[in-house]
Amino acid sequence: MKHIDLLKLLDRNSKLIDRAYRGEFIQNIDKELLESTLFIKINKRYKLNKNYLNFADSIIQRVDYSIIFGEYKKEYKELVKLKKRYAETENEYYKKSIEYCIENLYEKFYNRDREIQILLQRLENDTSLEIDILLENATDILEKIYELILANEQIGELFRKDLRGLARSIDTLLQSISPSFLEYIQNIDKYIDQINRYILQTQKRRVQNRQLAGLANLILSEESSTLDEQLHATSHKCYFTYPISQKSRVYVYPTDKEIYRLKKAIKEILFGLHTKPVKKEGFIKKQKYEKLDIVNIDRILMDLDSTKSEDVFIFVKEHPELQKYKGRHLIDESFKIFLALTTREQMYFTKKFNEYNIKVAIWV
Repeated sequence: MKHIDLLKLLDRNSKLIDRAYRGEFIQNIDKELLESTLFIKINKRYKLNKNYLNFADSIIQRVDYSIIFGEYKKEYKELVKLKKRYAETENEYYKKSIEYCIENLYEKFYNRDREIQILLQRLENDTSLEIDILLENATDILEKIYELILANEQIGELFRKDLRGLARSIDTLLQSISPSFLEYIQNIDKYIDQINRYILQTQKRRVQNRQLAGLANLILSEESSTLDEQLHATSHKCYFTYPISQKSRVYVYPTDKEIYRLKKAIKEILFGLHTKPVKKEGFIKKQKYEKLDIVNIDRILMDLDSTKSEDVFIFVKEHPELQKYKGRHLIDESFKIFLALTTREQMYFTKKFNEYNIKVAIWV
């Protein structure tokens, strides 16, 4: 939801929101208000989200990596104290206080579950930070999530056993929130598994990036001997590599005379062979025609000569010739053209890397 959408929603429902703010008992609201998280349903009553009561902008859910998922010790101790006093006096005041404290705890669990979801989504989609920083943030979030497990167990035990049987209204309230409360607790395991997978994948990506960066530095620094050793080590796996001869022979290119003699020998061998072609029967597939997107590199070169870019890859990516591509295809096509331009004398590589982890090249 955008901020302007939130303002429109508040304007359309201003009277209802004001009634809820003043403490009126709200039983019916539009589905749009519930989906926007402005309201939370507890038992048969719709209450304003505490985030809205504190500050309206928090409804937009601008969650930061430094978020803390709530402290529950205060509410836990307060509930234990109120339960003891109500058991001794059966005073209506303590019963209402217990219900109010339960509702506050439920709101915290509700908001915490939503905040973790948004936080993990932002972490997985974030491309603006370096991999080391992303790993550090992911580890911090994982530690905070682990800290919630003890609080979940304590409060879950309190809701399931200790508060049951005190009063009918308390039992009804606990019964109404139990399914959602249990779901929020079970989600913790899912979030831990999700963030562990993210950390593992990011660590692998960091190792791959370092290997690629090391190989790129070898190429740019023209350290041919070290590069040869790298290519020889993986010649059985990689294309465009070559193995070392076990007999340490030195191979040279054949002369035209030697090539002619070889062709003549092959013709003599094949002259006496007669093979009868096998007649194949089958249907003819209709040829498919594909429309090819052609990028005018000459135009990009002309614009580079006139502008003298400080980052050739970013210049190519933002060039009008590449605007026909979107998303990942745009990055791939831009990188292909960037590689094609590396043979040009006008390109000068710096020691910096841009936001796409590609070495910055200046066009001079």
